[in-house]
Amino acid sequence: MARKTREGFPWHYRIVRSSDYRSIYDTGRKLNSANFVLFGRENSLGHHRLGITVSRKIGGAVVRNRMKRLFREIFRKTSSEIPHYFDFVVNVKRGCAGISYTKLHGEFLSAARDFANGN
Repeated sequence: MARKTREGFPWHYRIVRSSDYRSIYDTGRKLNSANFVLFGRENSLGHHRLGITVSRKIGGAVVRNRMKRLFREIFRKTSSEIPHYFDFVVNVKRGCAGISYTKLHGEFLSAARDFANGN
């Protein structure tokens, strides 16, 4: 039987401290997208990090957790395509819950590249 490769999302790629979130909100840049707001700033860690906030206005726990899983997977798959190293925080908007993975993937990658290019 073939060995399974690990495709997890390790803790060192996550933003978990509220002080880190506050610092990114205060000193980072903001980019509005159709389904989310992307905050970010460059870091010197040698890898990207991601934080996700999903309000209860989006839906119940099942919907909120699904949105977090989707954005973690999108980030994990696209982080190698984003130049430089950033701390990103995604604030999910209301209409995002019904959007497909492929549409969110394209939207996130486009927003992250715009962010990295200084737009």
